[in-house]
Amino acid sequence: MTRASIASRLRVSDTVLASLAVCLAASIPYLSTIRNYFVADDFGVVQLLSSKPALYFPRWFVSSWMDQIWGFTPDEVRPFVAASYQLTALWGAASPEANHLLNIAFHAATGLLVLAIARTVARVSLIASTFAAVAFVLFPFQAETVAWITGRVDSMPAFFYLATFLTYARWRAPGPSSPWLYMASLGLFFVALFCKQNTITMTATIVLYDVIVGKRMVRLSWTWLWPYLPYTAMTVGYLWVRYVLFGEVARESQLSLEAISLTSGFLVRHLQRSLFGTPAAASPLAWAILAVAAGGLLWQARRARTNLPRGSAALLLYFGPVWWLLGVAPILVAGYESPRHIYLASVGWAIVLGLALEVLRTIRSFETRRALTSVFVAGLIALYLVQLWPAVGAWNRSAAVSRKAVADLEREALAASEGTLLIVSAPVRSWEWAVPFVARPPYTQSDLTKRVLIVSPWLLHCCRSQWWDDARRTLGTWSARRDRSGVVVLRWDAQAGTLSRVTDRDDPALGALMELLRGTDTLEALNSGILRIADRLAISPVAR
Repeated sequence: MTRASIASRLRVSDTVLASLAVCLAASIPYLSTIRNYFVADDFGVVQLLSSKPALYFPRWFVSSWMDQIWGFTPDEVRPFVAASYQLTALWGAASPEANHLLNIAFHAATGLLVLAIARTVARVSLIASTFAAVAFVLFPFQAETVAWITGRVDSMPAFFYLATFLTYARWRAPGPSSPWLYMASLGLFFVALFCKQNTITMTATIVLYDVIVGKRMVRLSWTWLWPYLPYTAMTVGYLWVRYVLFGEVARESQLSLEAISLTSGFLVRHLQRSLFGTPAAASPLAWAILAVAAGGLLWQARRARTNLPRGSAALLLYFGPVWWLLGVAPILVAGYESPRHIYLASVGWAIVLGLALEVLRTIRSFETRRALTSVFVAGLIALYLVQLWPAVGAWNRSAAVSRKAVADLEREALAASEGTLLIVSAPVRSWEWAVPFVARPPYTQSDLTKRVLIVSPWLLHCCRSQWWDDARRTLGTWSARRDRSGVVVLRWDAQAGTLSRVTDRDDPALGALMELLRGTDTLEALNSGILRIADRLAISPVAR
């Protein structure tokens, strides 16, 4: 065996170990979520998509993947994400395990793409690339994307987006390049587009990569333009489909001064999440430490620039502010704040951390280099783990409460006489958008809404634009046969899922209260009335 072949085998072995480390870091913190029950949007999403026949897939390219289960037609064309729920439903629609395993698998696979991009595109060492990927999979704000089943709507497009970028960058690399890499990049981009609309920034991503990192100056020539045309054509075609289906290209109707002002607050908190793990950690001291560390790294980079990857300044610019801004740009039309919205944007920060470690590795003094790199790596990983652990724990608690609440609801509904009015108040994090899905198969043996009448607070209802009419209609139906049916109020504690219940037999005033609720004249009054009735159980619970 030659020395070259031995070195090659050692490199392969090191790469395998690095990949294993990334997969373990992505998986171990989330092992506790595998058996977690459905929460919030999961109920409606899983119920709808698991019921679709296998050959339904092509129709999702020309329709909303959510039909009208939220009371309106979402402007979302996501056939590949929808198909993933059909796949996991093969293990049983009421079984969440396959969904969680797939979420973890996508998270680990995305971490491997970060490793590959840091190694081959940012050109940092294997150690620095591994650190970047491990940091990415341990970011505490990723918990929502991984631990929540519906969080897959962000991990799937991010995976295919990164795969598109990596294959394109490999095709652009100096030396002989295979046209198959370019074709693969186009195919992956097609999948990314039809996973989520935030991937429309790909053309800008590769153009800016070529200009900033590849030093390919802009020229109005066919040679310069042609590589971007297929990406642009696919993006335009995708946006045209959206316009035909929904009358909008990219939710442009939401671009108002008020919305932009609201989004600016989102962006500030997202930046704090990216830099410190959570906005709560962004204290003046933390900003001061970050500023000192950045200054020291830039000073060391200037001293040892000959030992750094070629074009490190351009790489820092591209994977720093440029990548982050491209990643958060779609948030302008999101309309709400969610940590999972920066899943893709955080890749750039992870690679910046890898570049920072590469700078520390250029320090000449062995003792100083070992001390600083150890503090840098161990300190950041410890910081992320300390924040990730409670974030995952919160999802575990919400899922446990959700499972118990569904089981309790089914038991109570089957034990009550037909036509009984159930007022149900579960923690918002467990059941937001979940009623009435929680009372129907596959989560219950039969459709409980055909046996009992169910009213919940506004935030728990699937269709908020319809909640007012639905709740008043349900109360009216109960009132018409009040002499033959009773009232049961159910409330679950957010921490332990303890059920508190009271019936009109325990509290005869409940019937009169229901009549008062039926007579309220505003949505806010009806919702607050329901919440007040449920909160009475929190003061004097009858626990089960």
